[in-house]
Amino acid sequence: MADLDATRLLEWLDGYERLWRTAGTDQLSSLFADDAKYLKSPVEQPVAGLAEIAAMWDRTRDGPDDVFTMTSEVVAVTGDTGVARVVVRYGDPVAQEYVDLWVVRLDDSGRAVHFEEWPFWLGKPYTAHARTEPAVLHASSLEADPYAEWVRSQRLSAGVYRLPTGAVDGQTPHTEDEVYVVTRGAASLEVEGVVTPMRPGSMAFVPERAEHRFVEISEDFETVVVFAPPEQEE
Repeated sequence: MADLDATRLLEWLDGYERLWRTAGTDQLSSLFADDAKYLKSPVEQPVAGLAEIAAMWDRTRDGPDDVFTMTSEVVAVTGDTGVARVVVRYGDPVAQEYVDLWVVRLDDSGRAVHFEEWPFWLGKPYTAHARTEPAVLHASSLEADPYAEWVRSQRLSAGVYRLPTGAVDGQTPHTEDEVYVVTRGAASLEVEGVVTPMRPGSMAFVPERAEHRFVEISEDFETVVVFAPPEQEE
């Protein structure tokens, strides 16, 4: 069992930040044991094993171009396990902020065998579920320029997105998963370089942080958009 103290835990956290800012995952074995388990929240299934953790990192970060600041404060250390309060702010100006508790268990070599995040996303409720009342309306009742939200709950938000014929879609990647359901017009959806025609009835899923936009807008275009978790409010 590792004899962990606050200094060693902070050194590990510094290494985590350094590798998150580094291209590739070749050095990840200095941070995680081969059989490590990585939980993105205490209720999720763990990502198990160094190879799977590396693949997850590649999917969820921008590498050296990821703009963020990270500050850490040790909360407690006992035996081989430490808990730290970590604040991460993405973007300049800040577009997304997390205040997390990280639970880390290290082996004798100083590598994590268990890593668990308790993420708190500022601006999102983390109290007991509050009921959002049912809502039914027609999309034409919303004035979207180009987007109008019509419902928000603790778990998702949704709205209508409209682009006129020939428009340039200026949206940038989101920090939420998205579902599109086209209700009017004609365009194509480009997701990470792949272009797909979209017509009324077309549906698409776009994962968080994926580069995407609507192109080739040949008829006034309207789509329902669902964000999960709720779209970050500016």
